[in-house]
Amino acid sequence: MQGLMVVGHIAVDRIITEGGSRVQLGGPPTYAAATARLLGLGIDAVTKIGGDLPWEFRARLGMLGLKPIVAEGCETTRFVLDYRGGRRRLSVEAVCESIRPDEVGDASGDAVMLTPIIGEVPRETALRLRGADILALDPQGYLRALNPDGSMVLRPWLDLELLSAIDVYKSTLRELRLITGVEEPLSALRRLHGIGIEEAIATLGDEGAILSLGDEAYWIPAYRVEAVDPTGAGDVYLAAYLIERLRGGEPT
Repeated sequence: MQGLMVVGHIAVDRIITEGGSRVQLGGPPTYAAATARLLGLGIDAVTKIGGDLPWEFRARLGMLGLKPIVAEGCETTRFVLDYRGGRRRLSVEAVCESIRPDEVGDASGDAVMLTPIIGEVPRETALRLRGADILALDPQGYLRALNPDGSMVLRPWLDLELLSAIDVYKSTLRELRLITGVEEPLSALRRLHGIGIEEAIATLGDEGAILSLGDEAYWIPAYRVEAVDPTGAGDVYLAAYLIERLRGGEPT
């Protein structure tokens, strides 16, 4: 079986809920590595942290098999996720150094999970990964913009050259609409097929997800669970999907 490589920032997340707040390790490489470990696999990751990352978090990354690049003089990417009031509000306290094209190496033979969270994977770096057997994208970090106070907003984004290199796409329905300009979910997913993407997924929260393969589309119901923390759910979803594809499983 081939390997899975994740490209994107580690983050330190401050989670605020009605019951209080806590600080935890986050970011797509963290959640993807934890998922892969539960499924009996390891992953590679190209990610960066600052010299400020606490040693207990560095130890956790080591336990997950992750070896981040340390950007001395930079802070680790830090998010605040406020879930009070039944909705999520995001803000950013720090952004680490971007990932350069020369740092991703040769992705040939791998499945690559391209997961920017705050624009840290420049298009030149992303396009360097076109040699991967499966190139997957969660575009959330390309749609995010920061207000002067650090609060985050979503904005439309479209990079046809990058999207045409993608094999597997996954985003929320809101992000999909911002990229395609199409409101109806199936029509929006088909717009991605017209760009060249073969497998396109729109997640719907506790309503499940829609998987579109061009001529066929499937609604995938969500398992009914008592959610403790939804942070990282999308990263877990995409990592698990790619791992099963690497094991030879078909999309359906």
